[in-house]
Amino acid sequence: MLSRTALQSLSLSDEIGEANVGNLIESLKNNVTLSAICIESTGFGDSCAIKLAEILSDNTSLTDVRIDSTILGGTGVTSLANALKVNKTVRTLGIRSHNMTSEASRAIGEMLRHNTTVTSLFLSGGRLGDSGARDIAIGLAQNTTIAHLSIAHSSIGTAGIKAITKVIQNVTRLNLSGNPVGYGGVKAIARLLEKSCCRLKFLFLDQCNIDQGTKELAIALSRNSCLEELSVACNDINDEGMCALAEYVASNKTLQVLYISYNNVGQNGKKVIISACETSKSVRHL
Repeated sequence: MLSRTALQSLSLSDEIGEANVGNLIESLKNNVTLSAICIESTGFGDSCAIKLAEILSDNTSLTDVRIDSTILGGTGVTSLANALKVNKTVRTLGIRSHNMTSEASRAIGEMLRHNTTVTSLFLSGGRLGDSGARDIAIGLAQNTTIAHLSIAHSSIGTAGIKAITKVIQNVTRLNLSGNPVGYGGVKAIARLLEKSCCRLKFLFLDQCNIDQGTKELAIALSRNSCLEELSVACNDINDEGMCALAEYVASNKTLQVLYISYNNVGQNGKKVIISACETSKSVRHL
């Protein structure tokens, strides 16, 4: 039984059925050594999440909780979020679900208002949309502990991006990849980068449809002195946009890593960005 072992980390990736996953979680009730749990299973549904939430309400050893399930719904996510309103040990929470609901996003927002321990939050694959992003933003506005924030592939558009970028405070790593950010969203991200209080060191914007906003991003980056890594892969950025980025790269003194693969760049754009990286005194990886 897991309740009697000295196991410190548990990673489960299998189709073992919801009942079996539930029994496994039940066996964790009296475990005081487990610090990390990662469950990638089609058998992790709402009932399993509710059981895990009950454990988290009293648990003092788990610091890293990550769930990846295609059947996890809003009820389960809400239970986990509510448990973390009182839990004081979990520092990393990761949830990947295709069934994220408005109920779940509101619960996560509420959790962020009350929790002062979670420093890394990873959400992916849900249908949060702009309304869900706004719910989460309400919580982020009152949260100063989240340092790593990833809300990827969650159908968040311009309005949602504006809500999130307007309120994040101490975030150093931000991943918005796979969201239809668009031009308006890029402008919101640009405004964040231009703020003197911006602490972002790592920014990931892959597959975000930002091709039309590359110039806005480049201008903002030229005024930013803390970003160390930028990824804008798979955005259909053309030569004009790449040249704008190149101008920033050549003069910037903090950027160390730049990912630009799978864009619509011609020979001129490639030549200019390579030259800029060679000129740069900080870029070490392209």
